[in-house]
Amino acid sequence: MSKKRKKNLAVNRQRNSYIIGVSIGLLFGIIFGYSTDSLIISTLVSGFLGFGLGHAIYKTIG
Repeated sequence: MSKKRKKNLAVNRQRNSYIIGVSIGLLFGIIFGYSTDSLIISTLVSGFLGFGLGHAIYKTIG
């Protein structure tokens, strides 16, 4: 496998990890937001936590 292909795979893996983390965070934020009647705050906080989750997923895999 060429170096360029390996680099592209690493970039795609990182992007996908962040997308998975943020989407899970937003999903939980929407669920908690509807249950606590503070949709915007819960979505923002959970989105940021999801970003951290995506970073943790990327560091665990890589």
